[in-house]
Amino acid sequence: MSGYYSNQMPASAGDPNCGLCCAQWHERWSSLAEIQAHAADGCPYCANMVEGLLHLVPDVGTRYGEDAQFRFKNRREMIVYADPNGSLRNTKRPEDIRFEYRWYMVDEPQPYEPVGNTSAEGSFAVAQDWLRDCLDNHKLCGNGEPTALPTRVLDLGEEGEETSSNDDDGGEKKKKEEEEEEEAGDDGEKALPQVIRLVESTPGQTGRYICLSHSWGGEQPLTTTTTNLDEHKTVGIQVDGLPATFRDACDIARRLGIRYLWIDSLCIVQDNPSDWEAEASRMASVYRNSWLTVYAAASSSPSSGIYRRRQAVWIAADDPDDAETLDLLFPQAAELRRNLRLSLRFAFCHPDFAPYANPTRQKTALPLLARAWAYQERLLAPRVLHFGPHELLWECTQKLDCDCGGVEEALAPPRHMGTYASRDTTAQLPPKVSHYAALHLGGGGRGTNNTGGSKIAETKRRKKLLARWEEMVQEYTHRALTFSGDRLPAFSGVAAEMVEALHGTLRYCAGQWAETLPEALLYERTMTTDPAKLPIVTAAIATTDDNSRPAPSWSWASVDDAVRFLVPLAGSPDWADPVVHAKVLEVRCVPAGADERGRVRRAESHVTLSTELVRADLCFVADNPYLVPGKSWAPIRDAVVMKKGPQAALKQLGPGSFGVWDRDQEALHFLPDVQLCDEHGEWLWDGKDEIACARIMEANETAYWLVLRRLEAGSDGPVYERIGVVQDRERVLPSTDEKTSFKLI
Repeated sequence: MSGYYSNQMPASAGDPNCGLCCAQWHERWSSLAEIQAHAADGCPYCANMVEGLLHLVPDVGTRYGEDAQFRFKNRREMIVYADPNGSLRNTKRPEDIRFEYRWYMVDEPQPYEPVGNTSAEGSFAVAQDWLRDCLDNHKLCGNGEPTALPTRVLDLGEEGEETSSNDDDGGEKKKKEEEEEEEAGDDGEKALPQVIRLVESTPGQTGRYICLSHSWGGEQPLTTTTTNLDEHKTVGIQVDGLPATFRDACDIARRLGIRYLWIDSLCIVQDNPSDWEAEASRMASVYRNSWLTVYAAASSSPSSGIYRRRQAVWIAADDPDDAETLDLLFPQAAELRRNLRLSLRFAFCHPDFAPYANPTRQKTALPLLARAWAYQERLLAPRVLHFGPHELLWECTQKLDCDCGGVEEALAPPRHMGTYASRDTTAQLPPKVSHYAALHLGGGGRGTNNTGGSKIAETKRRKKLLARWEEMVQEYTHRALTFSGDRLPAFSGVAAEMVEALHGTLRYCAGQWAETLPEALLYERTMTTDPAKLPIVTAAIATTDDNSRPAPSWSWASVDDAVRFLVPLAGSPDWADPVVHAKVLEVRCVPAGADERGRVRRAESHVTLSTELVRADLCFVADNPYLVPGKSWAPIRDAVVMKKGPQAALKQLGPGSFGVWDRDQEALHFLPDVQLCDEHGEWLWDGKDEIACARIMEANETAYWLVLRRLEAGSDGPVYERIGVVQDRERVLPSTDEKTSFKLI
């Protein structure tokens, strides 16, 4: 038996007495010290591996310890782990590094491989091919003709204008960087102008422009404010003073031949609320009309830059000092040393575009995917060029591809779309393709010309759109915001698209669709093991338009956490025997500014419901069972009086930590929308407010109730805020025929 499954190590695989060669062949472990020792003894495999590793990670010995461990898998993958034997005892252990490697002989034909430098000419040649194919052949993406310019854009000038000088102190640094970059591939950066200007477009003015999607990352990037607005328009902005990410974006636009660039922090007046709201309301058109959106996927901040270099290396072993003698004594080994080559690169990290994927798991490699603003920017733009940690990735309305081809190979698109409107295709199509299909397909076709057929087709289309909305809400809420008040504005663009797709048949209200209430009130936090982020505030504050809440409590946007809907927005299927008990009497939503889908005046926005109300208590898993003799649950109001917090439950806060109790039955578990206690187990809620459960509906043998906190007694009835939802499968909460009308704010 030979090949991959053979235990016999062929001579071509390396020296059977070498730890590295054996570890690769038998998929075992090796160590940095062992590989360095064998390299010193003349093993060409070890010599190449050490040289390649030190090129990509020069401080590997310092960062990963004297006895860093190497694990080989599949004869092409290598993982470097930190020293387990104590040399890193007093330091934080670094994350494991994953590599891909390939041995070959110099005269063998080679497969295509990305150059390992996203600023190199080779990378841009690939990007140009994608662009050309899209502009020439993708009808759904548009042909790249000039479109209406945004209110403001950055004018990079015509190519050939006066460029930045390298004679200053930064010139030597730039020259040194360029010399280093020559090793990783020909770096094709263009000379940039010394100054760029912010220009305000005139009505009807058109042009091609590139949008930058980037992460602020907790930094305060260079911004346009009321103070420097005139200066940015007249004097301009020094390119040398731009943060690295903005400077790289200028270079990308120049190399692609595009004169105008749109960057949010520079093209929106950041300290002018009216300008900010007006521009936020235009976000859908800004990205949708862009010629291209540059997605700084690997950049965590404005200062970290877009380009990534030194991600791959091709190594040939150096001749030893006594090479001439060794060549005479061991001619075959000498020939191997001269001809052996190593391709070593950091393992490719492709975005996880699976339905409901949690982007925080890839936050280190692809931080921008975990940002909420960037989510809608990706969906709105017709063409997106991702600058990842190791390669470029292309995403448009008709195609998903990457430089190494791994993303495209992983797709298994469906061959038959006849039942598209009736089934979930999110997992079968690239994200932007799926998004476009959900918004634009399913409006009818042959066989739907009669009135009945048209109604059926329209019903299916509406269900498809609402199912897509559920997906987007869940995907969006998994992503982080620097300011929780941006929860609705950062989703305003895709909301505008959905309003258009629904042809105005549903009314948008603070993230909800009025016609999907009350079912849409049944949402829940998905991060069950984490405490709620939303602080509980006094009833007096909750009834005002303070900044403590990003939205009214009846909107999923109020939770400031990842959420999911418990029942379909389009209605539960007939087999679930749905019965809706709550009746919506009024939905009032008052925008806080120019953007109808942005921030709202929370105190003036409400939903009026009529349904059964049951008085209840909030309780928790007591660390002192004697608070309630014979029961494991303790009412929070009693615990507050006795100054007993849930310290015992803090390390395992989750679905079973808090509950709702009507004192006559067992408690029902629920995940509070708000923080009931701090990280030390001290209560944040005083326990004095009245708690009630509102009966919403039943489906699939489960009763759904909202958990409410009473805020005040209004002239039109009591006023509550939502603090959670419970699923009552055992019918614990009593039901009556008495209905109460009340407001949710």
